Amino acid sequence: MADSISKQDVQDVIDFAQAIAAMSGEYGMYSPMMSNQLLQNLNNNPRIPSLESIQQALSSYKEDAGTLQSFMDFMNNYDMVFKRTLYSYANVLAFDLSMTCTNAYSQQDYNSKEYEEDKKRVYDFLDKFKYKDEFRKCVVEVLLHGVYFTWFRKTKWKNQGMKYALQIMPQQYCMLTGYWEKGLLYDFDYSYFLNPGVDIEGFDPSMAKMYRQMFIDGDGRLYNYRPTQPLNRRTGKYAYWGQTSPEDGAWVKPNSSSKKHRTAGKPLESYKLQRKYEIKLSVKV
Repeated sequence: MADSISKQDVQDVIDFAQAIAAMSGEYGMYSPMMSNQLLQNLNNNPRIPSLESIQQALSSYKEDAGTLQSFMDFMNNYDMVFKRTLYSYANVLAFDLSMTCTNAYSQQDYNSKEYEEDKKRVYDFLDKFKYKDEFRKCVVEVLLHGVYFTWFRKTKWKNQGMKYALQIMPQQYCMLTGYWEKGLLYDFDYSYFLNPGVDIEGFDPSMAKMYRQMFIDGDGRLYNYRPTQPLNRRTGKYAYWGQTSPEDGAWVKPNSSSKKHRTAGKPLESYKLQRKYEIKLSVKV
């Protein structure tokens, strides 16, 4: 066997690599099988429990939260009684919606043209955001995992105009790192986009911008990372981790005993659906 390779062998390897790069685009090579596996792995990482492993995970629950979540994923698909009980808690919730205007003070305000226009914008938002379906998914995920990382997305759908939804983020690549007045904040591990088959175009455009700053234009080191940055300046990076902001759509729902969950107030403000009157939505579960 020869100890060295010829120039032709080297050129063949280069030509093969260039052909793969030409087919796969900027972020990697894709296939239906990869896409299916990535979808399954977004929020599903089952692990078969045993008495010993359960006791060990419970004794160090702070460090082994991921292990406990994996046990829940397994039981959710293994035991139908467990699954039906879990979904019974989510399905019993009514998600009754109430609407309150916080800066209309007189009957003249409520009868004004501006108020009617703002109210129509809120109704239009609700027509395009199936909040009961989305929140019920949140409840199921919180019951299973204790926390649920999402991204509030808006997209145009054929000739039906704008639609809104909560995109499931890769749960294992998200980490809680802070608080704000309406909930929790999280960072995202951008090494997820280095996995085979992951298409960054399927995520919010702000993530593609952060990816480029981190891996293409930047040096991948600590850059402007401060946990207390205001929401409009949460652009810090640490190694492969990047900060996210609710102003871009990054939402996380923790396990909470609160009976009310204010949800639409911030999205409405963020996407400027109202012009004069501040109309807040409250959902009673």
